[in-house]
Amino acid sequence: MKKIILYTVIGVLLTAGVIYYFSTKLVHTDELHHVKVEEKHHTTDKGKEHYTIHADGMTLIVKHKSTWDLIQEGEAYNISYEYADSIEPTILSIVDESEELEGSGH
Repeated sequence: MKKIILYTVIGVLLTAGVIYYFSTKLVHTDELHHVKVEEKHHTTDKGKEHYTIHADGMTLIVKHKSTWDLIQEGEAYNISYEYADSIEPTILSIVDESEELEGSGH
């Protein structure tokens, strides 16, 4: 009887641990359409450069300085980003609304 209770408790704890682990690691993607970049920030922490933008009330990480350099404050963009409990929102792609193509042109 004690073994059944012990195995049940271990099973419940393992299941809860696995669910917690995967819920923090599960990466979500989302998109923002027609949002204006409110601010751009560049910081240095322990010798590492960090580039962020603020759009639609969110702070988004820009991985590459060259991408960050091309983003203009006050301009409208379509932004695709990823996030998780353990990952801050990070931009996957950002497209200037004025340059986005509607069709193939053929």
